[in-house]
Order: sequence, then C-alpha cells, then structure tokens
Amino acid sequence: MVESLISSFLEYIRTLKKESDNTIISYKNDLDEFSSYIRKRNIDLGDFEMHDAREYTRYLMKKDMEASVLRKLSALRSFYNYLIKRDIAEDNPFNYVSLKRNETRLPVVLSKEEVSALLCLPVTDFLSLRDHILFLFLYTTGARISEALSVNVSDIDFSQRRILIRGKGSKERFLFLNKKAAEEIKGYIERRNEYINSINGENTDALFIGKSGKRLPFSSSHSIFNKARKSLNLKKEFTPHTLRHTFATMLMDSGADIRLVQELLGHESISTTQIYTHVSRARLKKVYDSSHPHAKKEKK
Repeated sequence: MVESLISSFLEYIRTLKKESDNTIISYKNDLDEFSSYIRKRNIDLGDFEMHDAREYTRYLMKKDMEASVLRKLSALRSFYNYLIKRDIAEDNPFNYVSLKRNETRLPVVLSKEEVSALLCLPVTDFLSLRDHILFLFLYTTGARISEALSVNVSDIDFSQRRILIRGKGSKERFLFLNKKAAEEIKGYIERRNEYINSINGENTDALFIGKSGKRLPFSSSHSIFNKARKSLNLKKEFTPHTLRHTFATMLMDSGADIRLVQELLGHESISTTQIYTHVSRARLKKVYDSSHPHAKKEKK
C-alpha cells in the first residue's frame, strides 16, 4: 500500500511537477526510508500524527546531518500534501516540525464562536444531519476521524454516556458524551435507521453511514470538512484533526489535568499531550493582550 502510493507520488511529481531525475531519486530514497520506519513500528499513513513526525525527526537527527534532515522533511511534507489531495490523509504531520531553535508551529484550533457557528450550520436532510453529528462527535470526544468512522451503534452505552473506541494498535479506551450530545446522537440513530430503510439499504451497525447506507469511508471526510469550511468562510485550516486539537486545547483552557487529556486522546506518552499546554498558554496570552487594559496601553 505505502509502496504503491510512493510510486504514484513520484510519477505525479515527474509528470505534473516536472521535477528532475535527481530530485525524484532523492525523494524515492527518503520515502523508502520513511516507509521502512513506519512498517517496523506498525503505524498506518493515515494514523501518523504530529508527535510521530517529531519522533521521526529526532530519529533522523541522530544519524544524519541537518541539511539531509531538512531535505527529507521537505520530501515528506510534499508526500503528505499529495496524500491529502488523494483523501488518504487528513492532516500533514510534518507541518508541525521545525529544526529552527524555539520555533514550533502550534496546532490550529477553532474559537468558541467558530465552534458554535459550525454546530449551527443548517440541517436540511439526513446527510447534513450526519455531518452535524460527525462534527459534534469529534468536538465532544476528541476522537481521531479513523476512530469515529469505526464506531458502531453497539459501541455506545447511553446509560453511561460513554463510547468504546478502538484506537491505534487496536488499543481500546472509553470516550464520554455530555447529556446534550448523547441526546442528539440518540436522535440521529433513529433518523439513520429510517434512512437505511427508506433506501432499502443493507443492515449495518456503523454509526456514520454514507449515501448508500454503508459505513462512511475515510475518503468522504475531506469533502465534508471542505464544504463546511467554505460555508463558514474559515480562512484557517479545517480538518477532522482541527476538532481534535480544539477539544484538547479547550480542556487545557478549563484547567483539566494533562494526564486526563492524555488518556482521552489515547496518547502513549504525556510528552505528546504537552503541545496543548503550549497552545493553551498562547491562547490565554492572546486574550490577555486583547482584553487587559494595561496590555492595551502597552501596545499603543
């Protein structure tokens, strides 16, 4: 799978980008090395996240000169941009990596106003209701898009308002719903059942389904989020991972314990979760600078 994607990417940059033979050979070597790395660690391309990218960069820095690492990161950014166009990846994890000292690109998050606008987009039919519930689910739970699309109706325990999630490496954890979200999802399931019956669809346990009544494929998420971004006129990046980042950041803003956030996100290491501490501090500083009278005076 990875090898075929690398081959198609190399053909893409050869024919459409008109890259030189030397560049293509260099990219192939860099991507083959990356492919070997993720295969040994049993990581799927679509599940490779920013902390994985940082770990891979540290791995490269231990054995390569900085110039070589910069070239390899450039190749990987181009490769992941290609995967996003093909709806194989939802985010470019190498956008969050920099070798410049004290320079880190923080994850993009939505403001409370933007979240409110997102969840208030008009619902006119079953598919727009499904999109609304998908946004609500991701924002409320912080799940990865691959995890959300794998959820079955039978995985939801409404009495406990919790959902069984099968994460990376087949590890299981529970995520939780607030009362309002649980009620909305319960109502959606009734509409989902009615929709499947109306199209004479096959019986499925999948929570999120497509137009055909079958489990919603990952490839559809890109168009769903792109449509919402245009409707909201968002100038910032908006992907399923944006809602995961927003979930984590808002928990940190509210004073949640970082180990709780780590568990909810399914991170193996707490160092992965610490990025949201930086995001939360940056947001608080921005609010201070724009709201505190002394800060306003200093700006003048």
